[in-house]
Amino acid sequence: MSNTEPNYLNTEDTTEEVIRSRLLSHVSDGVDKSEGSYVWDAHAPVAIELVFVRMALQKILELGFAQTTDLEHLIMRAAEHGVYQKSATKATGTVTVTGKPGAIVPAGIKLATEADADLGIESIYFVTTEAATIPASGSIDVPIEAVEGGTAGNVAAGSIVVLAQSRNSITSITNAQATTGGTDDESLESLRSRYLEKVRNPGTSGNKADYEQWATSVDGVGEAHVMSLWAGEGTVKVIIIDENKEPANAELVAAVQKFLSVDAGSGDRQAPIGATVTVVPATTVPINVEATVVLEEGTALASVQEAFEKDLAAYLKRLAFKVGTIRYSRICSTLLDEAGVVDYNQITINGKEANVELKDDEVALEGTVTLHVG
Repeated sequence: MSNTEPNYLNTEDTTEEVIRSRLLSHVSDGVDKSEGSYVWDAHAPVAIELVFVRMALQKILELGFAQTTDLEHLIMRAAEHGVYQKSATKATGTVTVTGKPGAIVPAGIKLATEADADLGIESIYFVTTEAATIPASGSIDVPIEAVEGGTAGNVAAGSIVVLAQSRNSITSITNAQATTGGTDDESLESLRSRYLEKVRNPGTSGNKADYEQWATSVDGVGEAHVMSLWAGEGTVKVIIIDENKEPANAELVAAVQKFLSVDAGSGDRQAPIGATVTVVPATTVPINVEATVVLEEGTALASVQEAFEKDLAAYLKRLAFKVGTIRYSRICSTLLDEAGVVDYNQITINGKEANVELKDDEVALEGTVTLHVG
């Protein structure tokens, strides 16, 4: 490229002023080209439009590469390589239904969490997925599923207390345990990561890369680790976590197991014929942090703890199935970086001043956080 040829990807070469000057340079100097002249006025709008053309070309160039494109175009690009955006999954759980002995609790009855108009909180709806009959004891556990997919369906224990359909034979409902497994539509970052993994590390007839890509293609799966020959020749263990970077629930494990190995003898499966595939959820390793901190005057310990818990959870999610070591120094620096923290005297992670090493089948989650003022 010569020095006089414009670089159309360089915004300095394609400003309105530069383009206009370049256009006017092609007009004879014997013609009035001063601002406000006929020639100047004729070329100025063209220069403006060419700036818009350059901006459009720049956008097209960005959309053409996976690293800089947007979600809409990445979905199309990834699909060309057999990588598809994962859809949201519905949270599942169990409710305890109390009512008249002998009464039938039908499948599909609608339940909900409480709404609060003052706080702008809307109800989250669930439905029973199996019919049941209330025994003589007056209560029975019934499986449920969120009506809509998404993380909003992961509600705390004791949240589902509203019977959204009139049922005289039922006196109360509640969920003793939190509902789990709800995930949102796959994000741009996640889809991009899976797409790049597929094109950079193509699978070869059932190697580790194949199993990881197959498992993570299932809706709701966040990451997967593969252990080959874990129980002898032909055995493969696939450990999975969900999109929330937590151990997969039973429904998600079953979905991946079905996808990979429907029938080990029929060949109706994703995994190679003859391989014995076992899918399991990751084992949780709680990260319990206790520390003594020195605070700035006027700083509330509760606010520091709330911020630290949030940042700790985010740090652990970033590392989930990516890094096998939870760094002691990283957690110390996270606490020290919190607003209002001047210093700390002691920090322990799971009772020790040391890193926490994780196995391939383990995922670290926030446990208890205990802060003291020193």
